[in-house]
Amino acid sequence: MNYLRQSLFGLIVVGILCSIGMVIMIRSHVDTINGGRVAVAERTAFETEADSLVIQNVRVLSPDGSFFLNPRSVLIEDGTIVSINQGDSGPEGARLINAQGRYLIPGLIDGNVDLRRQPNDLLVYLANGVTHVRDLSGQREDLDLASELESGRPGPTLSVASPKLYSAGLIESAWMSMTRVAVNLRHPERAVETVGELAEAGYDAISIDASLDPDVFQAITTAAGEIGMRTIGRLPDRFDLTRLASTSLSELARTEDLVERLLDEFSGLNRGNDPSAFLDHLRDRSPQLADALLSSGTAVNSTLWFTQTLERQAGNLLDALKDLPLAYANPAMVEGSRYAGVGWLPGMNRYELPRDLDAERRVETIAIWQTRRQAQQLLIRELADRGVPIIAGSNATAELMIPGFSLHDELEMLNRIGLSPTEALRAATQVPAAQMGLQSGVIEPGRDASLVLLNSNPLVDISNTRTIAMVIRDGQVYDRDDLAAMLEAVRQAHARSRKFDLARYQ
Repeated sequence: MNYLRQSLFGLIVVGILCSIGMVIMIRSHVDTINGGRVAVAERTAFETEADSLVIQNVRVLSPDGSFFLNPRSVLIEDGTIVSINQGDSGPEGARLINAQGRYLIPGLIDGNVDLRRQPNDLLVYLANGVTHVRDLSGQREDLDLASELESGRPGPTLSVASPKLYSAGLIESAWMSMTRVAVNLRHPERAVETVGELAEAGYDAISIDASLDPDVFQAITTAAGEIGMRTIGRLPDRFDLTRLASTSLSELARTEDLVERLLDEFSGLNRGNDPSAFLDHLRDRSPQLADALLSSGTAVNSTLWFTQTLERQAGNLLDALKDLPLAYANPAMVEGSRYAGVGWLPGMNRYELPRDLDAERRVETIAIWQTRRQAQQLLIRELADRGVPIIAGSNATAELMIPGFSLHDELEMLNRIGLSPTEALRAATQVPAAQMGLQSGVIEPGRDASLVLLNSNPLVDISNTRTIAMVIRDGQVYDRDDLAAMLEAVRQAHARSRKFDLARYQ
């Protein structure tokens, strides 16, 4: 008996030690893909103070974002837009910028990123005219980083949503708490206390995972709404669309959640697997979904470009990689880790179909991705047509989503599905600014001076958001040479850290 007890005790100890070892290994791999071994680009050369400046002879985007004003002078002091008028030379000693023939728009906002605490990404965002990002998987370290950026560190300003709220049993919760930062919430009675704690910690919004219990979800969104705190995230897995109008969710992070519920509805109608019939069902239901979202005051993040790439990642990954400015992507993330479940390259990418998959299954699987992509595009267009606020969220740092660059891809995707260039630009400026309570997003006196100077008119062609001549973030000026130097510093840092042959994929 003593021998059996000793053996059982030994097995328990071994099991515990193995579990601890596994957790340490997984955390090590997560730290690695988040950039723990990647050289950090030198940023001190880009540190600057906010200037008193006047941008002269510039076409300024109107407050409603629908046209450009005739050439104006924009006076900026202490990081704030002071005046917009004709012929103002500003106070003595102000820096004068002649922007004749150029176009001034608000700084771009990416409403859906996973920051992953990779410092080089901050420079890449800024070099692409992205002056504000929101991290949907926040941690306390992100709050410290937000303070640094607010104090002038080169990069976009940062909104930080809370760690994700989820619901799980004892064993799953123990594993989650050891491998990631998240909050397990199983009972609605804890909603008010949890929301209060996260607000007190300084988070800008509550982040919701799909695993959250529907009743807890309802309690969280209600409690957050009562204190004016935003909620953003997924619809719970067991959430019925009939409850959509009564929820107080501020923003839906993934349009795919609605598509999945509609697929379930369509399946229950026993109308087969005809993609065309499903898209017809979606069109029929979209007015009711739009009314529900408008009733609940819920905005929708787009993330269309990520969905667009999935069928290419599944069926033609090498071609998809060739189209990317891969030199600016975190090389540790690109190389990936099986233990962390992340990777962009062949053999590591979770969306890539197995090479030994038979041809018929391959065609069927890619067809599923195509239908989902078409459904999300159609739904976003239908919701936008009915007045639901659309926020350009690029899902940056997910597979093939390179910070900064992916937001321009997202804007082009919004335009491609039927939104006008004006509507697409609003989705990355005034709409997210209004939803997130920012003082940027619109060019008018009293607003934050986070601006982008373009060489070409984005209301004629949305891809002109890439023609960046200058970025101003809270009055800090970065000209074209500065922005090119930022990208070059990141490129060199990544080249020193990369373990794969970049030329093979470019």
